[in-house]
Amino acid sequence: MSSATRIIVPPASGRRESLAVLLLVTAILILSSGVVLLHRDRSETLALSEWQVDLRSGLNAAEQGLTADLLNAVPEMPHLPDTSPEALADEGLPPFVADVTAQARGQHSWQRLQPGMAQAWLGLPALPEIARPILLRVAGDTPTIWITDQANPGTGDLTDAALIAAGWKQVATRFDASVTREDRH
Repeated sequence: MSSATRIIVPPASGRRESLAVLLLVTAILILSSGVVLLHRDRSETLALSEWQVDLRSGLNAAEQGLTADLLNAVPEMPHLPDTSPEALADEGLPPFVADVTAQARGQHSWQRLQPGMAQAWLGLPALPEIARPILLRVAGDTPTIWITDQANPGTGDLTDAALIAAGWKQVATRFDASVTREDRH
């Protein structure tokens, strides 16, 4: 008689391989989380001066559109022989064109001002309930937008100090974590 030896062969399992993959995935997650946390932008919200207003949260949609149109018109102006509001309207530059968009944004009537070395365009709304009076001032190559709550704003002296004293607020862009416009109605 022969003695039969039994050999027990355990079934193949992937425990070791599964454990190695689990450890590798865990290490990758921990490392990538650490990298993300170290490279996160920690910019703080810049506070605006009392004579400034934030473009996103301080202006309504019509005023934001006027601001964008004015800032887009500025690069075109040096190439034009005449920068009167009528000539800018003839060139088709918003917001100087009296079209449907201009009506939706307060139907401003524009006038050009030239105090000293700066050039300026003042827009007075026919519909002040939609948008406030707005001023584009260009000194050199630097445009600034100003807005006021006054119906008949003074525009004799267009220096920053004079505009602030007359109740104008400079439109400023402030970048912070929020990109949502607050509705202040």
